[in-house]
Amino acid sequence: MVVIQTVDGLFTQLALFYGFILIGYLIAHLSGKAQVLNKHLNALLINVLVPILIFYALLTSTPTSLVEIPIFLVVTLMIHLLGPVLLYLRLRGIQLNDQTKGSLFICTTFTNALFIPLPLALLFLGPTSISFVVMFSLTQMILLVTLGSVMGATFGGPEAGWRKIARDAVIFPPFLAAILALFLVGFGIALPTDLVVILSYNSPITTYLALVSVGLGVGVRFSLTDVRTALNVVVIRQFIIPLLMLPIILLSTLSLIPVQVLFLESFMPPAILAVVYASGFDLDVEIASTTVTIGTLLLLPVIPLLSIFFQ
Repeated sequence: MVVIQTVDGLFTQLALFYGFILIGYLIAHLSGKAQVLNKHLNALLINVLVPILIFYALLTSTPTSLVEIPIFLVVTLMIHLLGPVLLYLRLRGIQLNDQTKGSLFICTTFTNALFIPLPLALLFLGPTSISFVVMFSLTQMILLVTLGSVMGATFGGPEAGWRKIARDAVIFPPFLAAILALFLVGFGIALPTDLVVILSYNSPITTYLALVSVGLGVGVRFSLTDVRTALNVVVIRQFIIPLLMLPIILLSTLSLIPVQVLFLESFMPPAILAVVYASGFDLDVEIASTTVTIGTLLLLPVIPLLSIFFQ
């Protein structure tokens, strides 16, 4: 009976995951206003729902999870930095222009650390995993502002605008929510019980809308242009890095939940923000869009295997 209930629950979770992505994809193709809808939905997620989720998750984190953060951050950095190292070795001797190289380096370094892993973590690992998803995402945001800006300025045009991007990242609402939450944690300030209950309802809402956003994004950006070049990033980012990082993650002495989060994050496709960065730094936007889309599509068949692993 326990096995049957587990299988039924897994099927329901997978149905929800694919179902909401499909809803977003169908809206993108049937509405005729996919880009506008995606823009407004992402604004709602980034400016309201995700900051609330981050604030709630960090303030309700257990002391054990906070103790594990240093080791977790070290492994997180390894997951990010291994990508550009492997891509550099792969591109040696291959003739590509600087704009294309810049887009590939940004795509292979920065993953979709929030919108895809967030609903997966909520569905398969539970609310206790969210603080680690948030920590992974915030670490990436800091890297994006620093290392990402260096990459963009190195390969991009003279009007890179890295100062504006750095400033925008500092006032990024999820980042501000995390700073506020950590400030309250540092002073031992807890949320009132009634407020905790109210904020807990934000988790499923954020989960389902984030999945719709992924579907909208795939519907808007789908392109088969330069697939062969994009696969250089996808193979490194979503196949080689998880294989190399798995033994390191397992030997990290972390508890089960952070281990599962790191393993999940290591499979993620290139970040949607890579397209924004490519545009801001005058890089190859087309190759960035293709890489993000192909990576996202290739991840979807892997989700059932990940869910079985988590069970």
